[in-house]
Amino acid sequence: MALGVCVLGLAGIAIPVDAQEGWPYSAWNDEERKAKPAPAPPAPANEALRPLDGAPRFGDPRTGNAYSDGNWGRDGYTGAAGAGSGAAPSFATPPAVDRADLSPLEPIAPVDDGNSSHGSGVPPAQQGYVPGRAGSEVPRGGSGADRSQMYSTPAANTSSSWAPATIADVNHIDPGEAERLLKTLSAAPKSRTLRELLGSVLANAGAAAHREGQSAAAAKIDAQLRLGFVEEAAAFPIPEGLNRESSDWAGFALRRSVAMLALGRGEDACRDARDIIAVADGLPGKDKDLGILLSGYCGALSNTSAAVTLAADVARDRSGFDPAGLAGLEAVARGARPRIPTSLKLSPIAYRMLQKAGADPGQLVAAQADAALLAVMPVDGLLPAEARIEAAEKSAAAYILAPEMLAKSYGEAPRGTDIEAMPAGRDAETGSPALRRAVLYVAATRQPTPLRKVRLVRAFLDSSGKAGLLEPALGIMSEPVSRIAPVDEIGWFAETAVEALLVGGRIEEARQWLQLAENADPRGPGALAHWAALVDIADPSRPARRGDSLASLERMALRGDFKPAELHRLATVLDALDYQVPIPLWEAASRSPQPTDGYLPPTGVLSELQQAAKSGESAKMILLVASAIGPDGPAGAHIIALGDVIRALKRAGMEREARRLGVEALFTAWPRSAQG
Repeated sequence: MALGVCVLGLAGIAIPVDAQEGWPYSAWNDEERKAKPAPAPPAPANEALRPLDGAPRFGDPRTGNAYSDGNWGRDGYTGAAGAGSGAAPSFATPPAVDRADLSPLEPIAPVDDGNSSHGSGVPPAQQGYVPGRAGSEVPRGGSGADRSQMYSTPAANTSSSWAPATIADVNHIDPGEAERLLKTLSAAPKSRTLRELLGSVLANAGAAAHREGQSAAAAKIDAQLRLGFVEEAAAFPIPEGLNRESSDWAGFALRRSVAMLALGRGEDACRDARDIIAVADGLPGKDKDLGILLSGYCGALSNTSAAVTLAADVARDRSGFDPAGLAGLEAVARGARPRIPTSLKLSPIAYRMLQKAGADPGQLVAAQADAALLAVMPVDGLLPAEARIEAAEKSAAAYILAPEMLAKSYGEAPRGTDIEAMPAGRDAETGSPALRRAVLYVAATRQPTPLRKVRLVRAFLDSSGKAGLLEPALGIMSEPVSRIAPVDEIGWFAETAVEALLVGGRIEEARQWLQLAENADPRGPGALAHWAALVDIADPSRPARRGDSLASLERMALRGDFKPAELHRLATVLDALDYQVPIPLWEAASRSPQPTDGYLPPTGVLSELQQAAKSGESAKMILLVASAIGPDGPAGAHIIALGDVIRALKRAGMEREARRLGVEALFTAWPRSAQG
């Protein structure tokens, strides 16, 4: 009862009328929530997709076993009951970088995105070995929705083959199924393709919320915040029919306020604070904690010190209260400047409380931000430019920030900075690596001379690769590289150019550089032929004779250029995309045991995925794709799950997305030279 009195006492704070904007939210998704469980689907005896050619399966590790991962996925708030790397590829050190003074930055063109191509040889069925295949046939017909409307189509006026998909009827999903599947998504997936697909399901909340049950709606807004789709959560409408004085209404309002705070809309977020706190006793424990933080923040926003002090006193007495949130409340209440350890886990509300207490911006950025905070910190106007750049890199590395936004953050580097005036060599360790990369990026995009430009590009990518940012860096370099004409004088740059253009979905430009390499590469013709195979995989519009480039992969497999696990992954992707894989490649793969590592989803997920693809349930299929691939993305998925996901996307008409996932699964470990 004392707690209820204290919490309700916070309702007396003044709601700010002309206040500064602020940010909160806390880890409500960690709370065990009481909710009526959705009925689990029946688990068929075999939950994997059989090869489309009916080939027999070899060495399926799941036979007779059930797989699950209790750590991936968690319960979310329910309306009825409350809350519920591989090593970076090496780039040769480029020649000395020329001086490049930075004039005011021009707008940077958005980096487009997309998907991707088939093969030659003897069908795998004749070899008796099909990596990444499981055993339930996927019929080629399909029933249900008109499949022609599910085909993903590139956006108009784009030079990228990987433009975001247009997916029809993406919000059509049974509320119970949506709730169950959304709760399995515990973290932002390490895949641009999966993030864009999930964005299509989690968007348009306003159009769908009134049709959904409260539990499904609660699971959706929880997932939006948990995965970093903050704008969608801020626009989420509270389901119709809820009483404003009920704890169910307060649960939704609390999450929406959190998203508004994350976006810097403090005034809007605090508008519902009094009504939320008035019913705080009916909220689950973690939501009560969140309400306390919200009341303290709104008190600070309106300069009501008594409200902040009371919130800090109540929080201090609660077991398991968010340490960062408590530190923020106490720091604001005492007027003390806090010190932030890098190990501290930060939510947006704790971040804003600490920011109001005068915490060092660099320490805030260096702490462990959650997905919602990573989504918005790169555009926080209260951070200095250098801190925003560092935040943008962390967000891009987590596959939350879009590449074009990373490019925009780099463009905020101090004007007129001279790349050669920055610390180099050992002295560079004392400067900001993120700022140096930003200056390199801007210099590379502005440099008009091709020879100087490619040296700057190489220096930027080399630094980004060491920082674990290679793929985002290649993505934002795709457009600048596309403006460089492939000529013999810079033939050594061909491999880097192909990488950047491939990640950006610029397939034809990548082929032009491959053609140049045939004539100008100092190692001779065919040195980059294996990249032609990956470009072929990426291309969704490749005409006849798909797979002509696989001969180079045969030779590399026989030479041992692929590690056994990567050879299995390559064979899995090729087979799932309906290539006729050459015999030597199958034989090379079959000489080593099929890998057992990688994320394999719980029993039944792959069967559901097959059925959703067959029946045209696009929204359900996308959620199952994310659930099957797992939190580490295509490169970290078990080859059985990877193969079945690619087949399901192809069956649903999402050819580009299927190919793009295949490229993501192979790209990091793809053989590279130090030449270019």
